[in-house]
Amino acid sequence: MTKQTCTLTEAQRRSFASIFVLDKMVRKGRRFAVSPTDPDEMVLREVLQALFNEHLIEIQGADYVPTEAGKARVRTFRQRYEEYLTVYDIYCAVDLATGEFAFEHYYDFDDNSWRLYLQQERWEDLRVAVAIHKELDPVEIVFMSFVMEGRFDDYADGKWELGILSGELWDEILAIVNSNLHPCELGYTTTDPNDPSRTLEVTPNDVMQDVLTRGGQIMLELVRRGQEIEAEQRALEAASASPATTTTTTTETVYDYDFVITDPYVYYTPYLSPYYVSPVWTVPLYPTVVVF
Repeated sequence: MTKQTCTLTEAQRRSFASIFVLDKMVRKGRRFAVSPTDPDEMVLREVLQALFNEHLIEIQGADYVPTEAGKARVRTFRQRYEEYLTVYDIYCAVDLATGEFAFEHYYDFDDNSWRLYLQQERWEDLRVAVAIHKELDPVEIVFMSFVMEGRFDDYADGKWELGILSGELWDEILAIVNSNLHPCELGYTTTDPNDPSRTLEVTPNDVMQDVLTRGGQIMLELVRRGQEIEAEQRALEAASASPATTTTTTTETVYDYDFVITDPYVYYTPYLSPYYVSPVWTVPLYPTVVVF
């Protein structure tokens, strides 16, 4: 099988940008003028028009504001983002020679040591290969990593309006997608341990099934360990609370439109199957942007 080269049209790029802008509006309370005078806002006119055309934002006075449909769309985006962090990011560092995942040792390091550990040359980034194997959009997976790393926010001294539309950053995303390993590159031959004179072919599909099976097991172990740590922290906080404090207060919950999982272990258990893809990855998310 020949390795395919991924491309990205201007319309597709602006569609990705539009959900990023909508996320800023919903979660950060950012408003945009219908008739902008700020040069930074003016570059987003086509993106905002696409959001308006799909009724994800509406006009309120002189500004665009998100609609209920827009808020729902952001919740879907945050759910995908949460799944990316939990499920797909663990494939960023895999030793194909040994089958070891860097994330097997995630809780063994502090932040600085962890970053150094990830820089070891033996690790291969298989996030693109996993996306292709699961028939997801590999460009979206890398886009999620850029969102996570704040790459768009860091552009041009924090002028994210320029960063999200920058051809330079999107060219970098495409370069990552096309230079990373694809499933078709992961097959190999090996000697039959039961018959040294015989050669066995390990297909790319065999490799991906093994990688995804092991990755699912590691992911669930990380989720379980994370829950244990949170429980330990809550116990410590409760134990250190002053016994003299008996006042009961009622607080209003403020939702930041992040996706909240009640029981992460149960939610992510289906990913033990290498074939599983959450339905959230197949529902419409990105607005249609027409570029003239």
